[in-house]
Amino acid sequence: MIFGGYGHGKEALPKVLHISIARFSRELPQPGEALDFLVSLHEEGAGITWQQNVSIPADLEQYFLATAQALYEWGQGRDGLLASEIQPTLDKLGRKLYDAFVGEQGRQILWRSRPTAILLDVDETTLNLPWELMADDYGPLALQYPFGRLVTTRALPRAGRNPLSEDAQIRILAVANPTADLAAADAEVAALVALAERGTRYPLTVDVLARGEATRANFIQRATRGDYDILHFAGHAAVDSNDPAASALRLADGPLPDDEILALNWQAPPYLVFNSACESGRAAGGQRLATSGSQANGLAAAFLAAGCAAYVGYFWPVTDSGAEQFAATFYDALLGMENVGLAFQEARRSVTWSLGQSGDLTGYSAVLFGDAASGKRPDLAKMV
Repeated sequence: MIFGGYGHGKEALPKVLHISIARFSRELPQPGEALDFLVSLHEEGAGITWQQNVSIPADLEQYFLATAQALYEWGQGRDGLLASEIQPTLDKLGRKLYDAFVGEQGRQILWRSRPTAILLDVDETTLNLPWELMADDYGPLALQYPFGRLVTTRALPRAGRNPLSEDAQIRILAVANPTADLAAADAEVAALVALAERGTRYPLTVDVLARGEATRANFIQRATRGDYDILHFAGHAAVDSNDPAASALRLADGPLPDDEILALNWQAPPYLVFNSACESGRAAGGQRLATSGSQANGLAAAFLAAGCAAYVGYFWPVTDSGAEQFAATFYDALLGMENVGLAFQEARRSVTWSLGQSGDLTGYSAVLFGDAASGKRPDLAKMV
């Protein structure tokens, strides 16, 4: 993506492990039916892919969905779970996801591989599950390794940008607090501007659309002109997992729905969209990523189907302090490590360790769609 290095010396090759969770049927799943998957594990550069059949009974699926909903309600401040129940609930849900889809044999492969990054390739109909919680004996995989979601879809995505033709300058469009009711969103973007002003190894320019200036027309004109590497949105997102077509970015003069985002005439979509808004990484279960190129299953689907290489959002509601800390840590690490996956892992760890014990879901909620191991890969030419 934006950077090609891996690690501090930029010489060590990543050992990237793909975990693929694919449905057999091309038909959308029906309520109450057992869900059958083909799960495979493949280490890049290896000549063998291991696979197993997995069937998720309706009662286990219901547990996944009901527990994810209970955590969502906790994030919204509703009664239900107690603060003392949050960590055990996260741990149990993560372990059940791991046991159901990876299992004992998969665990042995993962342990032998000792990957430097994991790419979880999930079927488009399962984006309503909190895959980042998936945990083995040592905790969530997303805390142990750079971890990114890839989406298997039957929708044809648009072409993205060609990094070989790009200059060395990093340009960011930052949208700050369009509805003028989130002081933390102003602070989040101010920290990004301060990072650019301090000076970085790469020329970094941050253009800001703030408050009343962040209108639909201004956003569309700026975002689609084709010279921004990163789009950072700090504000509110309207998300309805039961009606993903109603998902939208809330701008100063009204919502920009996901179907309009999908239909934008992008000159060249940004590499990375960081949507720092509650629930901005959610999607409905049992639906396509995008339908006939006109309707997307949530905001992440809209930007990904439009050709963006990566998308960052949150699965559950998050706190202002958590979102601000996550974004600041991510960008500082990104410009130092020059690797999206490593920077994302650093931000996840930072927020989880400092806020997670209080029941703050930000670190667990963060979702990276895209390549979490960007950089050189092992191939036969490097092995001989």
